Amino acid sequence: MKFSTQSIINVKQSLLLIVMTCFISLASANVNTNPESYSDGQLSKHQKNKYKKDATRLALRHLAGTKDFDQMDAEVPNKLVESIYNSLVAVHQSGLPEADVVTKVHKLHTFPVPTVDRMVVIYKRNAPWATPLRLGDDVTDSEEINELSEKFNLKINRHVEWDEEHNSFNMRAEESLNMAPVAKDLSAIDNIALVDMMEPNGDGNDIEIKKLSNGWEINYIIKFDGCITGCKKKHSWTFEVTDDSNVKFKKEHGDELPAWMR
Repeated sequence: MKFSTQSIINVKQSLLLIVMTCFISLASANVNTNPESYSDGQLSKHQKNKYKKDATRLALRHLAGTKDFDQMDAEVPNKLVESIYNSLVAVHQSGLPEADVVTKVHKLHTFPVPTVDRMVVIYKRNAPWATPLRLGDDVTDSEEINELSEKFNLKINRHVEWDEEHNSFNMRAEESLNMAPVAKDLSAIDNIALVDMMEPNGDGNDIEIKKLSNGWEINYIIKFDGCITGCKKKHSWTFEVTDDSNVKFKKEHGDELPAWMR
């Protein structure tokens, strides 16, 4: 049987089309290109708050370099925080199987260092500015404390006895910020013995970011094996998110997860 030249050309074109279709299908399996689906309106209030804290914490780490957090400004650049927040939301909403694993199965967030929302202030029980607190109010007679509270929208709650000589109260930020310089300023006020940043010891699950020319690389990390002193093993999923919220899964790598973590 003989085939005409045109028939052979048609067959080759059909095969090429099939190959291209398969390639596009494989590529699209690892990329979500529908940024309209990334509105945080589908997230719960709790999820939004968690990602806001993540974004603030990641922005601070990104800006810190070799600086200690208490050497930086309390207010974190909003544009940077929003860029990271939108990228985290984009991964959560992307629908990629690997994204669902890290955001909905393992529910990975940043390890809570630095502190971005709370601290405990421990003060001498007889501090003259603490009379309103002892009477059940949520304010003090200290101009310095009140000015910091007003400037950074901090709220006082949970006033309790700490020990025989000290009481304590919590301070919470209405919006996430760098609490370290605020804690440093509070520590210098008369009769304040200690400001506890509530940062955990050891190590744990985390998110890391790296700036790309057109977005962010986001690494979601599960850590395990001896994390009280410093985790010995970790397993990671890496994504790239462009400035226009296209999400691409890059790779899964690291130590094998224990059976109970899968």
